[in-house]
Amino acid sequence: MPKIDFPSIPNAQDFSPLPEGEYLCQLVEIDESITQYNDEMWKLRFKVIEGKHKGRIILDNMVFSEAAMGRVKLICSRLGLDTSIETNITPDLLQGHKCYISVEIQDYEDNKGETKKRNAVPFTGYRLFEDTEESQGGENIEDEDDLPF
Repeated sequence: MPKIDFPSIPNAQDFSPLPEGEYLCQLVEIDESITQYNDEMWKLRFKVIEGKHKGRIILDNMVFSEAAMGRVKLICSRLGLDTSIETNITPDLLQGHKCYISVEIQDYEDNKGETKKRNAVPFTGYRLFEDTEESQGGENIEDEDDLPF
């Protein structure tokens, strides 16, 4: 019989949907997969990195089908990738990048036929995060001649 030190184990995470809105997130994981139609698909795992829901996870998919390439371009551009040039895209190019993600709450039917709620990212639910000194709370000093020393 296993002996379990319950006090040393963190409590279970809350899997209820996040409230609808926009969250600053970081892309923390990409799992490569294939759709039922044999198109390459990346399962994206974003972590909310600020605010009341810091640490929560937002999931989305990026499908590399002809019909979905517009969304692929949108997601890549919002993650800071230069989409004005031809690129051999790899998970390493996007991993760790930040962006704002909007989520909605949708109903879905689980494998037992029960209706449940989950978050969904709308088609254009990504916004560029500009990683500047100002956005990090630092000062933006343009000219070294203006320094007091």
